[in-house]
Amino acid sequence: MFSQVDYAFVLEDSNTNVIANQTTLEFTSIEYPEASFNFFARNLTNEPINLKAEVISISGSDGTLMEFCFGECYYSVDIGLTYPLSSYVTIQPGETQISSGDHFFNQNPGDGENPIEYSFRFFMVDENGDEVASIAELETEYYINYYYSPSLGLDNLDGLKLVYFLINNRLFVSSESNLSLKIYDLTGRVISKNSITIGNNSIDIKNISKMPVILSFESDEGQLTSKKIFIP
Repeated sequence: MFSQVDYAFVLEDSNTNVIANQTTLEFTSIEYPEASFNFFARNLTNEPINLKAEVISISGSDGTLMEFCFGECYYSVDIGLTYPLSSYVTIQPGETQISSGDHFFNQNPGDGENPIEYSFRFFMVDENGDEVASIAELETEYYINYYYSPSLGLDNLDGLKLVYFLINNRLFVSSESNLSLKIYDLTGRVISKNSITIGNNSIDIKNISKMPVILSFESDEGQLTSKKIFIP
């Protein structure tokens, strides 16, 4: 029998931090290792499970130069295909997949202006490779998005006019107003507090690299907006 948990499986980063369902991993580089993100699928049930991953959408690219490894490695992906193409990844109870090299890695620069976005759906299959019907009290699919842009902007997001960039272990924020910035990990723990002044700001983030975080900006008037990103 399956253990009664919310998810049959979750995705984790290399430090065993859970990557929340529907997370968007954001990158400003197409170079290794900055643009590569290793992931692990952890089986939360008490039975072996089989997983595949489907590419459900692509924008800004034709899928070439997206290196996607899940059981097997592919150097181009297509909408509607499920990976691995002719098999699946089996994960034992409480464990992650055997492969330690599964990752996303976009090397396509696109047109240099518009972002490149991929959406992946991980889901359970049976021994024939057919998708498993939903199981009571368990979520059997998981979504992860990969987003690349040469400059990640938050221009006029929720009324706060600002832009941020990630370059070499520093977070650069350009703002039209004074703000406070709190950086949270995905458990809700505050890992950095900063004051953002009008103009250009530079924040050292080398101690919180290689993890997904939430940037929470708050204006002096109490206006709050948040953005989930991956810091390479």
